Amino acid sequence: MTTKSIRIALFLLVILQAGLTTTASANPFEYVWQELAPGVWAGIRQDPFELPQEGNSVFVITEQGVVVFDAGGSPLMGESIVAKVRSLTDKPITHVIISHWHGDHMRGLQAIQAAYPNVAIFAHPYSRDFIAATQERWLKRRVGMVPNIRKALDTALATDRDLKGRALIPEEKDWLLKGRSIIDQLDRENHRTTYVVPNATFADRMVLYLGGRELRFLHLGNAHTAGDVIMWLPQERIVATGDIVTAPIPLMTNPYSRDYAGVLQEIKALGFKTLVPGHGAVQHDTAYVDLLSDTFRSVSAQMKSLIARSIQKDDAIARIDYSSVESRFTHGDAFLANRFHDYVSAALAEATYLIESGAGITEEF
Repeated sequence: MTTKSIRIALFLLVILQAGLTTTASANPFEYVWQELAPGVWAGIRQDPFELPQEGNSVFVITEQGVVVFDAGGSPLMGESIVAKVRSLTDKPITHVIISHWHGDHMRGLQAIQAAYPNVAIFAHPYSRDFIAATQERWLKRRVGMVPNIRKALDTALATDRDLKGRALIPEEKDWLLKGRSIIDQLDRENHRTTYVVPNATFADRMVLYLGGRELRFLHLGNAHTAGDVIMWLPQERIVATGDIVTAPIPLMTNPYSRDYAGVLQEIKALGFKTLVPGHGAVQHDTAYVDLLSDTFRSVSAQMKSLIARSIQKDDAIARIDYSSVESRFTHGDAFLANRFHDYVSAALAEATYLIESGAGITEEF
């Protein structure tokens, strides 16, 4: 098995393991809704690792219609957004803005568009083009993922070890044993998923003035992807970041590590009172943003030094020291420690090597 295929399989298995931390639900495709300010609602995944791993969503009710930021990662999640909106207002969803191209933030579009055929769907041009170029192939591949997850489950349960050879901690084994019914439901949802390409774009900035509200959508630079967009509500001092911020463990899928800390500092400079991450709980201070910034700065500085000393790629990746930040993410929790090693350690180091060595990174779907 190649390094890339191991990483993909690990990612799928980690999603599955983490998804079983909560009590089984009749519908695992659920948000917990929070009103952050009058008419501003956030749909939060109660467990950010829950299977299916879906991004958070935010919508804003105005006198002229409803604006949605991120549509969820499946038709059911999109349907849940529509249902929540309709429970609160008879105003239609007029705009959807996608934070980036990853499917867990945009595959609910089909449900929103079905309910509101005239909706305007915006994304950064990079994200729109990436969706148009790759999503049909991704959907074909995604339908075949469930057999791979089942195989990973069977292997882990038979050996009591994960794909990296680590002994399963008791909680992980229990989650694996409970997983099959959730996988079957995920399989059914995968088979009914289509894709919707955004029908409008903006490059760096878009501002909507609707019903007395101001909604700003900003591309601050490359971070989680090259097409990241945030939503900033200056009157309410609420920011929704997409996957630029994910918690409690960051998701490092080919991050643009050289620019990332700068983007985070621009978010901090907004002076937000409330931050809605792409995954994880709503935040009310800058502590986690600062921790992410510290992490990117530390790894970039270390990697520059290693490259300057002509240390080769694999050795350089292995030498990156996360000791100054890892415990601030994991707090001694074994489950979070495993997620840190799976999501962050090698992935961030490798991306940083490729960037600082001049090779560059390629976003993978």
